[in-house]
This record gives sequence, structure tokens and C-alpha cells, in this order.
Amino acid sequence: MARTVYQFIYSLDSVPLEEMARVGGKAGSLSRLMALGKIRVPEGYVIPANGFVNGALRAETEAELRDLVAGLDSGVTYAVRSSALNEDGAEASFAGQYETLTNVPKDGVFNAVTKVVSSAESARVDVYAKNRGVGSAAGDRSTDADADGGDADGVDDGASSGNGIAVVIQRFVQPEYAGVIFTSDVISGRDDALVGNFVRGEGEKLVSGAENAEEFRIGMLKKYSYTGPDTMKPYGKVLRKYCRLIRREYGVPMDIEWAVSGGKVYILQARPITTLRRLNMDTYEVNGTKSRYKMLTRTNVGEIFQKPVTPMTFSVLEKINDWLGLPDWLDNICGQPYMNISVICSILVSFGKSEEKAYDAIKELVGNVPEGVKVPISPFEKRPFFRKLKTIFFPKQKCKLSKKEKLELVARMDEVSRELMKEIRKLSSNEVLSAYWEDVLLPKMLDILSAIMGASGTSLVPLFSTRKKIGKIAGEEMANRLCGGCVGTIECMKPVLLLEDVISGKMTREEYRNTCGQRCVGEMELMEPRPYEDPSFPDALIEQHKKSGANLHEMQKKQQDAFAVALAEFKRLYPRKKNWIDKKIKAFAEANVFREDLRSKGVWAFSLFREFLLRVGAVNALGDDVFMLTIDEAFGLLKGDRSGLSHIAARKATYETYLTYPSFPTLILGRFDEQAWMGDPKRRNDFYSDGTECGSDAGGAYAGAGSAGMAMSSDVKGFPGAAGKVTGVVRVVTDVDRIDEIQEGDILVTVATNIGWTLVFPRVSAIVTDIGAPLSHAAIVAREFGIPAVVGCGNATTVLKTGDTVVVDGAAGTVTKV
Repeated sequence: MARTVYQFIYSLDSVPLEEMARVGGKAGSLSRLMALGKIRVPEGYVIPANGFVNGALRAETEAELRDLVAGLDSGVTYAVRSSALNEDGAEASFAGQYETLTNVPKDGVFNAVTKVVSSAESARVDVYAKNRGVGSAAGDRSTDADADGGDADGVDDGASSGNGIAVVIQRFVQPEYAGVIFTSDVISGRDDALVGNFVRGEGEKLVSGAENAEEFRIGMLKKYSYTGPDTMKPYGKVLRKYCRLIRREYGVPMDIEWAVSGGKVYILQARPITTLRRLNMDTYEVNGTKSRYKMLTRTNVGEIFQKPVTPMTFSVLEKINDWLGLPDWLDNICGQPYMNISVICSILVSFGKSEEKAYDAIKELVGNVPEGVKVPISPFEKRPFFRKLKTIFFPKQKCKLSKKEKLELVARMDEVSRELMKEIRKLSSNEVLSAYWEDVLLPKMLDILSAIMGASGTSLVPLFSTRKKIGKIAGEEMANRLCGGCVGTIECMKPVLLLEDVISGKMTREEYRNTCGQRCVGEMELMEPRPYEDPSFPDALIEQHKKSGANLHEMQKKQQDAFAVALAEFKRLYPRKKNWIDKKIKAFAEANVFREDLRSKGVWAFSLFREFLLRVGAVNALGDDVFMLTIDEAFGLLKGDRSGLSHIAARKATYETYLTYPSFPTLILGRFDEQAWMGDPKRRNDFYSDGTECGSDAGGAYAGAGSAGMAMSSDVKGFPGAAGKVTGVVRVVTDVDRIDEIQEGDILVTVATNIGWTLVFPRVSAIVTDIGAPLSHAAIVAREFGIPAVVGCGNATTVLKTGDTVVVDGAAGTVTKV
């Protein structure tokens, strides 16, 4: 085909990036597929929307088109079709609204282009837009090849938002077979197999219903598998390869049109499956369960984020997912963050572990799942993941600090952060803020990240394996005894422990502010004010602790003594394991210290970024509304792009609605309908399933994360968090703002705890949580202070009521009503 360069016509394989908005969804997608270089796509051209005026060719475009047509190959035919400016994207996918012409000879291409363009003015499009509403067809497409008359032969018709169209001229491939294939099930989101439909000849027969389609399936996990008619079998591996490449490129479930011509597979179009849309960032409507079939948990992540996150914080978490190369690892439902168990297990399975062993390896982090329920596994692309890891460990911008300087930076983290905050508060314009970010803050934050990573000096692996290894030798009770009291003073204990040092005069108020002033309940939420921002901090905490009469150093010493007794007992019973247990406990303690130190340093980084965003908000007269933007929009604002501001009102309304929602279930399997769940008087907080895995009453026998198979009753079961047995009165408090209700000696029952709750620990006789696992905050801190704890019960806040008298057995992981 001709390759002359024109002003208003581009070759599909070389559309300039800045012109993508003018060539429409279909042409943009084709160009993107061609750029991958590994997918066979029929070559062609596109006339962008600015090549037309009022439904007709511009004079310059007409001249260019005639010249292009003169150079086309007479030995082939062409498909001429529209590419609407809002077409085939994640937000909308109109189909069948414009004229499409296939098998057009060279001398008919010019007239075909004019016919397609004039169709934009037809009454058919006007009626469609009025009846359906612009953008309202987003959810229609994706349940079949092309519900409104598109096709699967390379001539997908398209639709319009009324903002104009581009026109594609593409070599027509005469198909022996044509069809569509979905990378995920369009209803459930399952992506362990590709599901395809095809007909013989052009795909129009499939769409119009003139011919019954044949179905086939291609397995996407581990080994290749094909199920379906033998006629399609020879092309299964190529389709599988192309679908993997396309899914990897777009990062979302895809609806792909294809054809077989001359024994070769061609990809004719690829668009997101709009029924599997996870996010509408314009309005901040987000539900991660709609994008694919997976299992999500609030264990650990629900401790960190106890309320819905703002759009800004959400966008930062999305950047973290991208940085790590883990799609939707930190997922979200209506602002409430979740951890994606499926993606973690899928990684391990892709490296050769069985599904059972993959889950078993992370059980202490994510908690148990109900008996008989499997964690869904998805295809995982290792190559992109390794590329991401390479950029993390071998970044292009290498840290110039020496090892000694990195250690010094980590040690001075609070001081360095405060120095930078003072500078940020003086910045007075977008231009100055932008320059400061590029020249000072970003390089410094990269140094901080490199320093934290370099200062780790250990692995987190012992966190997940130590308890299990000890338990195999000496039993679970001994493992619990040895994993408590051995860690020492870690960062999450300091806000309460160091108060006693201030009271005794060992530490000044200013030193306490510098050490603990960044830690609070919502410390990872960028909009949340920090304690150090309050000039009177920590006076109220000091007075509160004095009234409690607690002696935490004494409690800590008592627990350390109990550990020493347990260690001596282990060595007496297993003398050949003396050196082994010392090494294991040392590694376990170091891993705990590093994990909490990493979190504390991360909070300083978040606090520093919060200060920068507050300044952006002040300079642009936005105030806290700056947190309704995304991170990209905030930096765009500094460069003069104010387009993000138009979304603030809608996102703010959505976010405020999210704040009124209750905490969603700890464990969710499949698609979650939040409105249906909230309207269900029998709803459960521990486990939810959409019924596609194990029946509509899935989880009916699941009484908590640590109690697979236990029937719902007045008893509650969870993970052994911290050893000890106590009888007391329940106080259910699900909001940290109500911790003043807790009385001395109460048994605290709550959804989850984090560092903001630590200050109340000295007052309680035991702790019981819905969310949690042996590595959760409540378990770690309770173990070090010797407070009995049962965590990850799933339903404690609904089964137990304030005023109930119960027996909490931290070693057994049970709570029993008296």
C-alpha cells in the first residue's frame, strides 16, 4: 500500500501520539495493536476528524484522498468504516450506528469514504442518540459479538457521541472464519479461559443472527488447552498468544474481533468489555469486583484504611500497583481498600506452586477462607512483572548516596521531612511548586525510598514461616508463646509506650512529637490531618495515660519474661534445636522490626506529600478539595491544565456517600453488589460470595476467618492473636472516634485496630477483631504487651453485644459467652 505522508491522512501504523484523540477509538486501537509489532493486523489508513467539516471532506483532505486512492493496490479490496471519537473505549462502545462498506474495490474507496461520513448526519444516528442518550450504550456491548450491528470481520461499525468521526480505510481480508473472543467471561469476569464464537465467512452472519455461531474455549492457566470444533483448533495457539498480548497491553478484560484468512489469524479490533468496568474516575465510582472474578480481603489493609479513601489517595495506591507490576493488588470497593488474594496466589502459581500451596504460603497474611472455597486463579504475565522489579531494584535514576549516607538518611527521616515541610509552606505559585517538585522534592523522595530499601538488611519471609515451623516441632501453643515478647519495642508500640517516658522526664514533648507526631488512625490517607499539625499535641494523650494508671514498660517486661520462660522450655524439650530456635527467633524479630519501621518511614513520606498537596490546594484556592483530584491532575494543575477541576463536585458527592456506607465484608468472592448487600437484613460481615463458586448461600457455615467449618452460634472463633485467658464484659466500638466509651477492664470488640487504637490498649483486658491475622497490628502489639487477643473473627462485632460477659482464650482463638 502507498505510504505517502499527508496532512490529513495517517498510516494506521504511524499515527502521531498527539493525533490519537482525533482518530477515534477504533483507529486508535488498531494503531496501538500495530505498535506492539507481534500481532497481525490488516494495514490501512485513517482520516482524522479534523479532515472533515460539517459531514463532508475538507478541500485539502479530498485532494489528499484522491492521491492516496491512486496509489492503492488494485489487486485487493478494502473496508471503509467509521471511527467515532468516543468509540471502543472503556467509557462507551457504540456499535452499528454508521455506514460500513466492505470488499470495496480501489476505484470505489473515495465514494465509500464520503458515504460513511455522510452517515454521521443520518436520522438513524439522531434517533439512536435521543433514545439511548449519549454515552448510555456503554453497558450494552460485550454480551455478544456486536449487539447493534457491528461485526467480526474487520468492519466493526462504530458509533458517535456527536463530536465527529474519523474514517478508516483498511485492507479487507476475505475470511474463511470470523468471530469474537473475550479474555474474560462477560458476566462473572472469570479469566481462566478465553471464550470465542465464530462463523464461516464474514462475521456479519454472526452479528445479524443469519447463521448460528460455534463456540470454543482456550485455557489460559499454565498448559495450553483447547475445547471446541476441530476447524478452529489449528488457530487456537495463535489466538491465545494474541489475546495475552492484548490483555497485557490494555490491562483490562478485552472483547477482540478476529478473522482467519489464507490460513492466517488477523486481529481486526480490540475494545474493553464495558460490562467489566472497574472504575469511572470522572465520578469516582469504583468497584473492583466488577472487573474480573477474584477474591478480596480486608485483612491487614482494612487495619490501615478504616474509612473510604479519597480520590487522591486512591490514585496513589493505583500508582503503587503499577510500580509493582501487580494489577489491582490493592483493590477497592466504593472507596474501601481491599487486598487481592487472587493476584498474589496467581503469581505463585505462575512460578510453579500448586493452588493449595500458593494460598498456604500467604495464609498468615490474608487469613483463612471458608472450607471448600477456592481462591480464583488468573493468568499472570511474568515478563512485565520482572521488568517492573528490575526498575525497582535497578532504577534509571540511581541513588548517589553511599551506604553510610543512606543509613543516616533513614535515621534522620523525621528531621529531613520537617525541614522539607518548612520549605514547602513558603512556596507561593504553581510554577515554583512545580520546579520545587522536580528539582528538590522528587529527588529527595527517591533518595528516601532507596535508603529505606537499602537499610532493610533482612527479609520479610520469616514473618510468614516462623510460627508454622515452630508449630510443626512443638505445637501451636508453644509457637504462640515464642512469637510474643521476643520482638522488643517496635514502631507501632511507641505512641503509647513513649508517653510514659515523657511523663517520667526521659523524653521531652518535642522529642515525642518528632518521633510519633506523624502516626494516627488515618495516617495513610492523604487528606487526614496529622497529630503534629495540632500545636497542643500530645498534652491530651499524656493526661489520659496518667488517669489510666497503666505501666506499659512493666507489661512489656512481664511478656518478655514469659518469652524467656517459653524459650528455655523449648530448648529443654528439644536440645538439638537450640541454635535453630535462636536463629529463627532472631530473624522473626528483625523482620517484625523492619516491617513496622518501613511502615513508619512510609507514613513520613505520605505526610511529606500531604504537605505538598496542601500547598497546591492553598495556591489554587482549592483547600481540601485538592484531595478530590488524582495525582496526575494535581501535577497537571501546576503545568496549567485545569481540566481535572471539572470532576471535583461529582467525586466529592460520591466520596461523601461512601463515607455513609458500613464496612463491607472482610472476605469477598466474585461480584459484590453493595446496594443489595446493604439492603439485606440478614447480611453478613465476615464472608460474601456472589454464589457462582459454592451456591447462593456460600459461606453459610463460615463463622470467621479462623473458623472454617464452624457453625454460627453465640461463640466466636478466629486466629490466636496473643496468648492468655480472661473473662470480662464486652464493649463493641467500631469507630476510633468513640474510644472514650471504653472503660477500664473492658474487652474491646471492633472491626480492626491500627496504630491510632494503640493508645487505648492499656485500658482493655482483651482484644477481639473482625479483621486480622497473626501478622496484624492487634496481634503484634497485644503479644508484646501480654494482652489476650483473638483476631480475624469475621463476625465478632455482630455476634457479640456491648454488655455481654465472655471468656476470651487468646491461645485457642475463641470467644465464648458466659
